[in-house]
Amino acid sequence: MKKSTRILIKILGGLAMATLLTAIIVPVLFKDKIRTSIEKAINESINAKVRFGNYRLGVFRNFPNITFSLDNFSIAGVDKFENDTLVDIRSLNLVFNLSSIFSKSGYEIRSVKIKDAVIKTIVLADGSENWDIIKESDEAVAEDESASALKILLRKVEMMNGRIIYTDRGYDFETLLEDVRFLLTGDMTASETNLKMLVDAGRLTFTMQGMKYLNRVETRAEIDLFANLDSMKFYLKENYLLLNDLRLNFAGVVSMPYDDIATDLTFRSENSSIKSLMSLIPAVYMNDFSGLSTSGDIGISGFARGVYSDADSTMPDIALDINVRNGQINYTSLPEKITNINLRSSLFYDGRIPDLSTLDVNDFHMELAGNKLDMTLMLKTPVSDPAFSGSINGKIDLAALKNAIPIDSMDFSGLLELSVRMAGRMSMLEKKQYDKFEAAGNLKVSKVHVATTGYPEIKVNEAGIEFSPGFASLDNSDINIGTRSDFCLTGKLENYLLYLLKNEVLKGSLNLRSKMLDLSEIMSALADEQEDGTDTTKLAIIKIPENIDFDFSALIDKFVYNKIKATALKGHLIIRDGVLSVRETGMDILGGGILLNADFDTRDIRKPVMKADLAISNLGIKDAFTSFNTVQKFAPAAKGIDGRFGVKLSYSSLLGRDFLPVIQTISGSGKLQSDEIKLIESASYNKIKEVLKLGENYSNTFKDINVSFNVRDGRIHVSPFNTKAGSLKLNISGDQGLDQTLNYVVKSEIPRSELGTQINSLIDGLSAQASAFGISFKPSDVIKVNVKVTGTFLKPVITPFFGDEPAGTATETTPSVRESITRLVDEKADELKQEVKNELSDQADRLIQEAEEKARLIQAEAENAAEAIRNEADLQAQKLIEEAETKGTFAKIAARKSAESLKKEADRRATQLVREAGEKSARIIKEAKTRKEQLQNPTNP
Repeated sequence: MKKSTRILIKILGGLAMATLLTAIIVPVLFKDKIRTSIEKAINESINAKVRFGNYRLGVFRNFPNITFSLDNFSIAGVDKFENDTLVDIRSLNLVFNLSSIFSKSGYEIRSVKIKDAVIKTIVLADGSENWDIIKESDEAVAEDESASALKILLRKVEMMNGRIIYTDRGYDFETLLEDVRFLLTGDMTASETNLKMLVDAGRLTFTMQGMKYLNRVETRAEIDLFANLDSMKFYLKENYLLLNDLRLNFAGVVSMPYDDIATDLTFRSENSSIKSLMSLIPAVYMNDFSGLSTSGDIGISGFARGVYSDADSTMPDIALDINVRNGQINYTSLPEKITNINLRSSLFYDGRIPDLSTLDVNDFHMELAGNKLDMTLMLKTPVSDPAFSGSINGKIDLAALKNAIPIDSMDFSGLLELSVRMAGRMSMLEKKQYDKFEAAGNLKVSKVHVATTGYPEIKVNEAGIEFSPGFASLDNSDINIGTRSDFCLTGKLENYLLYLLKNEVLKGSLNLRSKMLDLSEIMSALADEQEDGTDTTKLAIIKIPENIDFDFSALIDKFVYNKIKATALKGHLIIRDGVLSVRETGMDILGGGILLNADFDTRDIRKPVMKADLAISNLGIKDAFTSFNTVQKFAPAAKGIDGRFGVKLSYSSLLGRDFLPVIQTISGSGKLQSDEIKLIESASYNKIKEVLKLGENYSNTFKDINVSFNVRDGRIHVSPFNTKAGSLKLNISGDQGLDQTLNYVVKSEIPRSELGTQINSLIDGLSAQASAFGISFKPSDVIKVNVKVTGTFLKPVITPFFGDEPAGTATETTPSVRESITRLVDEKADELKQEVKNELSDQADRLIQEAEEKARLIQAEAENAAEAIRNEADLQAQKLIEEAETKGTFAKIAARKSAESLKKEADRRATQLVREAGEKSARIIKEAKTRKEQLQNPTNP
């Protein structure tokens, strides 16, 4: 016995050790091999980009089988679907048969478990499907199944926390399943097998053409089916689908022998009530659904029968019947009931020939507070030429409706009376064959009051619409919006039926008459909540419909918007092709007038634009600053200006959320004119007066202003213009910006009489200095001083300068006009000194020239005189000799001696005369040079 026990213990210990060794060795030996096999199988079978992260192989989780785990597994499309991910799975577990790991015939997958998955299936408008990724080739078909490295022998497929999206862009619909749990069990290796399927989705949303028909509906389906996997035929037993509180049972057959899918399914409601049907209405299901009580009989039934085929684009035929008899709805918390509800309706969709589809609502009836409402609708040939007929008759007491159905954040009352019948074909409307189309009736509204959170209060005291085939006419209506605004609307709407049925252009001609329109109150009610709470009148930009063609005329006695208060507003608005055009729209405002022509274009909702021509006449400047944000931004100095002005401005800009221009983007040009303005408070002008020493009481009235300007890049650029303040003439040019910065040049002409005694003394001193040098200098009666204005509106910097541009950069410390005039005097004195110096130099040069000329003359006269003396002596000496010729030898000798003495004396006298003349000339030149030196250097002794 003991020996047997020891043997058993050894065997069990050996098995345990073998199991442990297997658990350790198998993951190490086969992890990479299995990964390689999976990659090979994927690459051989699908045409897509497959990625995954970490991978693991374990034994204990599904022992005795082994589990291969992949993290972050994804399949992304190629070509048309390159930017779309078909599958994105955070965790994918594949369970393998342990024995197959050691088999040469391939690895066997028994189950698949998926966690945190997103599956996104897409059908393009051309019919392309992003899940059509299986490779097709003759080789793949010819391959022996046994040659595959992987064998799918599934018995279980499970998904937790899934998100499944199906989008059909051709038919424009989308199905979204969220928080999905999916479980499929059964032997999927057998030719014939029983399968069980569970689909549990926390939220189901179905959207078609932008409308949500099902919104976040809780969904659960349990399906039992018998499958013949050889013939791909599935027999559905009694199964159910639960949509919120509505349960539908379904059964039938689905077969997929080839590419087509053949269906023969029927469905019907079980133990259903009006309440369960209403559970599909989101507002009802989410709002006091437990307090809803209903009664009456309801039946829902239908079928899906036929073939789904891509080859010839056919669908199964679908039928749906909904019938209600003697229904009643009431909420336990409300006093009123909706009673005697009856409905017979049927929908048939022909999957092969859609034009044979029909819709028939042949009897809808309900009663509320003693008022009845009846409706019928029939639709045939919806594709080729829709033929329809319908009617609605009855009264709706809105106060009673409010007391029958809970509607949060809304209060309403009043009476609606409807009596409308229509019948005909779409082609009759398209061809304007209104005599063949029946459309008659009216809608009357009386004493309607609607108050809704986020919207202004609306009162329709009286209104009526008359319907005809070609148009609907709006009779005199009496409407109030908010507490102050009133409207009287008349006009007609054309093509309204094609607008409703085919979304074609709705044409209208409307007239509005109002005694008061307080747009501030209306905008405040519509305003988005602002985090800072500072602005309560900003709206999200509203896209102007492109299928609206309205011609709208308005006459409003009083108009209020923020601080704008206007009268006699006369407007002409045109809405066409997504553009709102304002034509010759004007108003009396702030004692003047405004005329506007503009286009507001929202076709590109991301970048809406406007173009406008604005004419303002005789508007108060201070009032304009108080009322208009644009003036406050561009011209804050207007706050301190009194007077009236006119503006003509053509501009374009981006359009803001409040349908006003985005100021930073304004680009345009214009002209501003004013006969006279008065600067009550102007930091810039006060600084200019201070710098120019004009005195605090100097005139602040400017006359005859005519300014041309353009706006670009957030700045107003002003062309040079002339104006006058008192006796001060000004020429102004430059620019200013949204950042409040200034960049102006003011060229001024200042009468000397305006400059004060100190500055005039400086100028007189300049004149005196000029006179001191023998120069006549008479200062002008007008002094030209240029001023550079920089800085900001609140802190301007004023820099006087002379010439075309100021030297250097202006700083906070700017020179006064006294300093500037002093500098001017110094500059002028230097100029005059140079002129005097030049003049004296010229005089000195003339003195030298005159002295030299005088010396030359003296020298010449002396030389001439000396020559005359010598000539006279020669004549006398010759005469003495001639006279002695007849008197003998001694007389001749004596005559010769006397002649020589005479000539010597004459030469001495001539030489002395020339010498004295030279000395005199030298003295004259020396004196001239001395005088020149004195003239050129007057300070020298």
